Amino acid sequence: MSDHRIIGAYDSGLPGPVVVFTGGIHGNEPAGVIALQRVYQQLLDMQVPVRGKILFLTGNKAALREGKRYIDQDLNRLWARQSITHIRAKAASERDSEERELMELLALIEPFGEGKEDRYFFDFHTTSGEGGCFVVVSGRPENQRAASFLHVPVIYGLATSMSGTTNRYMDENGWRGIGFEAGQHADPGSADRHEAAAWLLLESCGCLSPAEIPGLEVWHERLIRAAKGLPQHLEVTYRHHVAPEDQFVMHKGFETFSPVKQGEPLACDVRGEVRSPSEGYLLMPLYQKQGEDGFFIVKRLS
Repeated sequence: MSDHRIIGAYDSGLPGPVVVFTGGIHGNEPAGVIALQRVYQQLLDMQVPVRGKILFLTGNKAALREGKRYIDQDLNRLWARQSITHIRAKAASERDSEERELMELLALIEPFGEGKEDRYFFDFHTTSGEGGCFVVVSGRPENQRAASFLHVPVIYGLATSMSGTTNRYMDENGWRGIGFEAGQHADPGSADRHEAAAWLLLESCGCLSPAEIPGLEVWHERLIRAAKGLPQHLEVTYRHHVAPEDQFVMHKGFETFSPVKQGEPLACDVRGEVRSPSEGYLLMPLYQKQGEDGFFIVKRLS
């Protein structure tokens, strides 16, 4: 895997939107980086006539090298305006690993989108638990439209349940976009699903027409299969926050979209059993040491 911040930049010289893709914001999630490398290389090989400009970026380089979610703090919790202002006020020598990563990313992203109304930010992730892939969106119609191209479940309210995420940054700074979760970290299929999503998102924002996308039907079919049998529109009703001193341990056998009942034991911590507060579906059960979200409960929207 490349250790470069910029995976690639692609510009055919045609007018159109500016689009930023990021992979590996968490260092134990390399699948997004792998997929973006594939897509960029195929664009180069085929000289696809893209409308607008695309920037493919690696997220947390230091953490990716070590295979950790983060080195000092979660990079996907630092994107709030107040946090960015605070980090910018620090001397470079005083910034920790993730603060340096954030400053490098913003130094590329902000000028790339400056003055552009038609700008998109797509952030690729994977999960520690098994289960289906899904899209995280805000309520903005243009983001929901992009999500509809991917065929997978759409989750509302996840971005607003956490502060400092890339999704919040998008909304607060005038970017359109989504977060895409492609499956489990170590599943080779996660990179394949990210690759499919990248092509379909380039169609959604008008960079490419369907006829210009190589293997279009393959990408659609790949994500349709991934979503088979899953609920399509859901909202977050509960987030279980954890801290290291909780000694949180998720019970084995749960996956994203596992149905759960109210009161069902899901995990344990220093206080004893952790039970589901309500009926619904489980989202992102925590099966890794680092992370502050033990699990989420989501419910199907009618």
